[in-house]
Amino acid sequence: AARRIAEIADSKKIVVEKSTVPVKAAESISRIFASNRKEGVELEVLSNPEFLAEGTAVKDSLHPDRVLIGGSATTSGYAAMRVLSRIYEHWVDKTKIILTNTWSSELSKLAANAFLAQRISSINSMSAICEATGADVTEVAHAIGTDSRIGDKFLRASLGFGGSCFQKDILNLVYLCE
Repeated sequence: AARRIAEIADSKKIVVEKSTVPVKAAESISRIFASNRKEGVELEVLSNPEFLAEGTAVKDSLHPDRVLIGGSATTSGYAAMRVLSRIYEHWVDKTKIILTNTWSSELSKLAANAFLAQRISSINSMSAICEATGADVTEVAHAIGTDSRIGDKFLRASLGFGGSCFQKDILNLVYLCE
C-alpha cells in the first residue's frame, strides 16, 4: 500500500496508520516513501491507533478516553499532527488529544492492550482461588473494583480474554523484548 501511495501521490499528503501495527511500522512506511519519493511531493506518516472495545466501537469513536497521534519530531511532523488534531477537535475535547513521537504512539497501543489483558488474566486467576476457597469471584471483583487505584473495568472472570487484539499485541511485545 505504501508503494502505491508513493506512486500516485502528486502533492503533499498526510498518511495515517490507524490499525494496530508492529512497532516501527510508520518508520518502515516512511522509508518506502523516501525510496520512492517524487520531487516536490511530501508524505508525512502519522500513527493514530484506535482504542476500541468489542461491542462499543461506535461509542468509543465518538467519545474516546483519549486520541493518540504520533508523528516525527520535525517541523512537518508537528504540522501534520496539528492538522489531524484539529479534525478530532470537532468532537473530542482538546485535553484528550495526546501528541507523541511515532514510536511512543505505536508502543502505547500495545502496552494498553497488554495492561488490559493482564487485568483479565488476574481476575481469571482470582476466580480459581475463589473456587478453591468458597469465595464468590463477582463479590471479590466488586470489592477490589471499588478501590480508586484499580477501578471496576475488566474485572469479569471468563474463559481467556477474547478478542483478537490482546493476544496479537502481547505477542508483538514479546517479540520486541526478545
